[in-house]
Amino acid sequence: MLLIYTPHITGRIAFIIDVIFKGHLQIPYRLTDSIDKFRQAERKISYAPHPISVEDENEIFIWQHPLLMETDIKEQIIDQGYFEAEPVFFQTSHGRSFLPFDIFALSFYLLTRYEEYLPHREDKYGRFPATESIACKTGFLQKPLVDILVIKFVRKLQTVFPELQIELPPPGYIATYDIDHAFAYRHKGWIRTAGGLVRQLLRLNLKEINKRIAVLTGKKQDPYDTYSYIESIRHKYKLDSYFFILIAELSPYDRGISPGNRSFHKLIRQLHRNGKIGCHPSFASSFSSEKLMHEINHLAGIIQENIRYSRSHYLLLNFPQTYQQFIAAGMEMDFTMGYPELPGFRASTCKIFPFFDLSANETTSLQLLPFAYMEETFQKYMNLKPDEAYEWIKKLIFNVKSVHGTFVSLWHNENFDQNGGDWKRIYEKSLELFFANQEDKD
Repeated sequence: MLLIYTPHITGRIAFIIDVIFKGHLQIPYRLTDSIDKFRQAERKISYAPHPISVEDENEIFIWQHPLLMETDIKEQIIDQGYFEAEPVFFQTSHGRSFLPFDIFALSFYLLTRYEEYLPHREDKYGRFPATESIACKTGFLQKPLVDILVIKFVRKLQTVFPELQIELPPPGYIATYDIDHAFAYRHKGWIRTAGGLVRQLLRLNLKEINKRIAVLTGKKQDPYDTYSYIESIRHKYKLDSYFFILIAELSPYDRGISPGNRSFHKLIRQLHRNGKIGCHPSFASSFSSEKLMHEINHLAGIIQENIRYSRSHYLLLNFPQTYQQFIAAGMEMDFTMGYPELPGFRASTCKIFPFFDLSANETTSLQLLPFAYMEETFQKYMNLKPDEAYEWIKKLIFNVKSVHGTFVSLWHNENFDQNGGDWKRIYEKSLELFFANQEDKD
């Protein structure tokens, strides 16, 4: 048992201590504000502005930045330095400090997305851009920096307490799929189908017209109907798979299949047999809690099971409103944590952790699992060729496996169609790389 002392146990301190010692390291610990209990302990850490004792050689002192003692949200001074070649901030020159920076304040700042509560520039959809983040500006967006520093911290701790044992879990892989457009041509209704044919006719795009007619008459498979392929991949690698279904009324940003379409319902139930179903709250629902609940309840009715997982359409994520809405709607785990325009780790971690609501200064019940990349980031935002994208994915896989994290990929069903052969190849190649040299999962 490790005893951790701090003069005042705040909600912020309790959150980050639990995330690091219980969530990351699985080390039994006890948090106390009693100096007497601290002095009696053998394995102990003091987290305070100053050491408890100048004589106690067993005291591991970590200097405390004021951040975790505060209750408000304000601009913080980011004094960048380096610790064992990794970027750090909230530094100290205190000679007794076990680390030259406050690892708890740094981790808290990054995990809670503190900077997204502060005034910032937004993109055209109202999202926080990756380029506004300290991770992007400092160059560690593609690294799970919190996880890296925590491992460095515990290895250093073991030099003082060699009997302190930790067992890091093996790296994991979770495949997630956003179903924005379940079908390219089928089940769109006669008005949308006729409109599509007229548009292509006005453009004299006979190839597209012939393709559409072949699908509608059953001569060819719908190009977005790639679900057999996705299932074959799941079976081959025994993947834990999540499907986030857009089931919303037609709007300028929500162009999926009609929520009432029976063939769509059949597909959703089929996917439910092979994976977990999550809601993909529409763009429109981000402005309406009533619309959000309607979409969730509709999806739950189709699979006859409560919906517990979420990922926002367009990766819309505004702090703390989005997550507050999801909690009120009964969500237990969210997969939105990532950027649309750049791959990497939005919260500087590749491990699951609870959402801490800075506006209320409290840990919530909602668990967050960040994703490492979205395939459309490479295609539409970075304009990369498949093999160029693979080089990015390789680095991300290496970084996740090095900290025994969970690698979460985000793909869309339409990018596995027959015209996307090169992208299918990259997906399979990345899976082969991740599972190479790993023991059989059976």
